[in-house]
Amino acid sequence: RKGAARIIAQWMRLLYSAIYKANTLAPGKDGPIMLTSAADLSSFGYFQRGSVKEMFIFFSRTFAKNATPGQRTSVKQDAYICHSYTSTAGVVAICFADEEYPSRVAFGYLSKLCEDFSQATQGKLSSSTDDNCMDAAFQTAHMKLLTQFQDPAQADQLTKIMNELEQTKVVLHETIEAALERGQKIDDLVNKSQDLSGSSKMFFKTAKKQNQCCSYM
Repeated sequence: RKGAARIIAQWMRLLYSAIYKANTLAPGKDGPIMLTSAADLSSFGYFQRGSVKEMFIFFSRTFAKNATPGQRTSVKQDAYICHSYTSTAGVVAICFADEEYPSRVAFGYLSKLCEDFSQATQGKLSSSTDDNCMDAAFQTAHMKLLTQFQDPAQADQLTKIMNELEQTKVVLHETIEAALERGQKIDDLVNKSQDLSGSSKMFFKTAKKQNQCCSYM
C-alpha cells in the first residue's frame, strides 16, 4: 500500500504558481502585473520547459484578469487544473497542478501563499509595472513553499487547511473557453499574447491540432 501511495504521489505535481496585482495592466500585456512566480518544471523535457513556462504565464495572466474578488475558481483542461484565488489583500494567486492533485490542498496552498506573501512584504505592494517586481522580497520563500506542497499528504500537515475552504463554493470550469469572458476565443488570445514567443504559439497550435492542448504540459 505504501508503495502504491508513493507511486500515486509522484503523479501529483504542483507545477507553477504566481501572484498578480489585482486590477492592474502590465505594459504591453493583456492582463495584470505579475508580482512573483515560482515553477517546478523538472518533470518536463529540457526543450519543452521554455514553452511550457510561457503557457503557464499566459494562462495564469488571462485567468487573473478575469478573477472575481473573494472567489475560488478551478479551470480544467485535459489532465491539468488551474486554481485561482482572489485575496482581500488586492492580489490574485494562481497555481497549476495535475488533475490528481487534491483541490482542497491546492486552495490551501494559495491561501498560505497569500498569507506568507503579505507577511514578507508587510502588505505593501510594489508600484513597479515590471513582472516579478517583488521576487527579491519573496521568490526564495515562494519556491520553498511550492516545494513543500509537492506532496499533498505532507502539505496537510504543514499547514492547517482552513475550515472555510470546505464550505466555500468553488467555481469549476470544465474547459478554458468556459472561463473566458463571453465572446473571447483562446486562439485569438494566443495569437495576440505578448507572453508567448513565436515558437510557443506554434507549440500550442500543434498540440491543439493533435487534440492534446495542454496535455504536453
